[in-house]
Amino acid sequence: MLPQTFTPRYLRQLELLKLRTQRTFLGTRQGGHLSLKRGHGIEFSDYRKYELGDNPRHIDWGVYGRSERLYVKRFQEEQDLPVLIVLDNTLSMHAPEQGQKWSMARDLCLSLAYVALMQHDTVRLCVPGSFMSPSYYGGRAIHQLSRDLEELSPADDKDFLLGIRQGLSAFRFPGVAIFLSDFLMPLENVETMMNMLRAKNLDITALQVLGRSDVEPLRDTQDAIVVDSETDAEVELRFDASIRDEYEHLLHEHNDTLRTFLTQAGITYAQVVADEDLATFMLENLMKKGLLQ
Repeated sequence: MLPQTFTPRYLRQLELLKLRTQRTFLGTRQGGHLSLKRGHGIEFSDYRKYELGDNPRHIDWGVYGRSERLYVKRFQEEQDLPVLIVLDNTLSMHAPEQGQKWSMARDLCLSLAYVALMQHDTVRLCVPGSFMSPSYYGGRAIHQLSRDLEELSPADDKDFLLGIRQGLSAFRFPGVAIFLSDFLMPLENVETMMNMLRAKNLDITALQVLGRSDVEPLRDTQDAIVVDSETDAEVELRFDASIRDEYEHLLHEHNDTLRTFLTQAGITYAQVVADEDLATFMLENLMKKGLLQ
């Protein structure tokens, strides 16, 4: 069953969207994206000289009338787009429970998968340390994907890199990769993961999902024991103005460095806070970023 945010109106809005890529890829079957393959599609590509055995129906008689030479039209076929969605399911995505960070990441995953499935694309889901899906096809597959997500438990971050390697080993064709995470991890780990995806010749988008507590931690608290959700390490803090300013500076510095690396690597980057409106982010922000059209 889909989350409550997936109203009939929202689903109809998603059905009007299409994943947009910076490059053209070779698909595995008929779909809705222009392919590198030349064939009998509907999108005109170019001409070539007529050769014995060519279908006479493809001869451009207008060109023959002007040049008295036989040329046939070439077309680009429309094929499916291989789509890999990498979803961070580590403990930091689930803490605090009321932060809605995981819910937003899950709903974005389902929304993007539905857009792809309705365009006859092939979707695979990689949840490092938890789950590697089979291929999903067709709009109805969104219900199976939703059930698969509901069955997940938070993953241990020590298996994260291994999980990505395993997911990529099953993803055999170049295509699109969408990485959903808070990216609140050492930046060298982010670089390692993104370089693994780049080595597969993927068109990558990184979507950073932050909780309101990540952006504005402990707004109404002064004294606190802070627990690292990944390591369970505890730190006692007096959360005064200077600590908040330092935290805000470190977060901005981290995100600025992250954004700079991704931009230089040719990776599309967008950030969303979990309490923002899902439909607005999908229908406006991601269209402006060029991921959707």
